[in-house]
Amino acid sequence: MIPDTTPRFASHEAAQIAQQFFGVTAQVAPLPSERDQNFVLDTLRGSRFVLKIAKSDEVRAELEFQNAALRQVALRTPSLAVPRLLLTRLGEDLTQIQDHRGLSHYVRLVSWLDGQTLADVAPHDEALLASLGETMGEVDRALQGFSHIAMYRELHWNLKRADLALEHLSLLTAGQQQMVRGVMQGWSAIDWSKLRHGVIHGDANDHNVLVRQGHVVGLIDFGDLVYSAIVCDLAIAVAYAMLAKARPMEVAETIVRAYHDRFPLIASELDALYPLIGARLSMSLCYAAYNARVKSADAYQQVTAGPAWRLLQQLAEVSSIAARTAWRDACGS
Repeated sequence: MIPDTTPRFASHEAAQIAQQFFGVTAQVAPLPSERDQNFVLDTLRGSRFVLKIAKSDEVRAELEFQNAALRQVALRTPSLAVPRLLLTRLGEDLTQIQDHRGLSHYVRLVSWLDGQTLADVAPHDEALLASLGETMGEVDRALQGFSHIAMYRELHWNLKRADLALEHLSLLTAGQQQMVRGVMQGWSAIDWSKLRHGVIHGDANDHNVLVRQGHVVGLIDFGDLVYSAIVCDLAIAVAYAMLAKARPMEVAETIVRAYHDRFPLIASELDALYPLIGARLSMSLCYAAYNARVKSADAYQQVTAGPAWRLLQQLAEVSSIAARTAWRDACGS
């Protein structure tokens, strides 16, 4: 039997952790998360923070990888809104606690970022979508040349390992299975050797994109950082921005054009974009189906499944050649 490594701390316990290790006294409330456990902390002075408690099997080096990347982005592009790390009473940005089962969990405290998530903003007009592309381009540019010993970690959400999601293909309906198989054929044909690689954010879904006054200003949750093809970052952002849109291809063109202005794309990356978007949506379907079994009480795990399936059906009516041509035209290639 696989041990349960998910942290299960109550809000009052999170408050005690914040006070003991970080010297922060606050009111505490839980936040949704797929893997770790997050709490929002509100102090009497009006400050707000996020306490992040990792799974007990989380590797320390991978958390240090995230911390180093956050510092890199903040240093290179200070105008971007990304979480800032707060130090413990001992001057560390990472500490360790034990739960009632005797399992050890790493803990971090980061700044709260004011604003709304892209998922909570409507409508998604052209200016908003363009700012998403610009922000993703700035993030990927800020991460250029960044490296860390943990960046090659195995991550099931890495688009370069999208095939891992097919383990759960049988949980989908017959129609969904047929669609996903077709989409993944396009993914299998990608020549990864022609794509630039580097550390990417890896999870610019609409719940991780921060919006202020109608413009995307930054990203939250760097938990899926990984070394991969850089264009995967754009593909992920585009895939989620296209959800529930009447004209998803127009949405994509706006984002791709703006991204290209900040971080110029090469021809092979534009060619890979369409299959990468389809692969990300297919991964969402497969992992949502799996989580529906193992995390049935957590509605957050299913938030993308329905829209992802509908978008896959929309994209099935667009040929890969037409998509590639549209995006090349948008970038003036």
